[in-house]
Amino acid sequence: MHLRSLIVLALTVSCGALSAAETQAPASKPGFFKRAADTLWPFNKKPTDAKTTAAGKLVASITITPQPVKLADARTFKVTLHLNNKGRKLVQLDFPTTQRIEVLVKDAAGRRVEQWSEDQAFQNEPTLVTINAGERLEYVANVATRDLKAGETYTVEAFFPNYEKLRATKTITPE
Repeated sequence: MHLRSLIVLALTVSCGALSAAETQAPASKPGFFKRAADTLWPFNKKPTDAKTTAAGKLVASITITPQPVKLADARTFKVTLHLNNKGRKLVQLDFPTTQRIEVLVKDAAGRRVEQWSEDQAFQNEPTLVTINAGERLEYVANVATRDLKAGETYTVEAFFPNYEKLRATKTITPE
């Protein structure tokens, strides 16, 4: 008999606690002292998205050589992706493979004509690349001209696969 009454009492208490928890008001903003302590004490910082932070400090630009691209003279053209750290602190970029950049060539309709990484081999070796404040990196890719047609306009787009905001584009018209 006592066992039944204990079970009923336990269920009543737990149901009451659950209903009280559901009706409580949502938590309010932290007070002045809590915010001041969070600001002054560096160990309370929440981790930020490194990809978004890095993209705000880095500027990507692109150079294409030779200029103009002559299809009769060359089977490839060189795309150089420059990455400048304009921030005051070093920036680290995390790469899951040995691929650092990707280069796409698109026609006027936006269809992909050439993708640089299609005929490249990459290893699954995670790497961390560090760029100091005021320094820059350069990555070079030789892109094939086999599917390009003289006189048509193409957009060359170079970017870092893990960092979508670090992107640069340039328009070319091969001769």
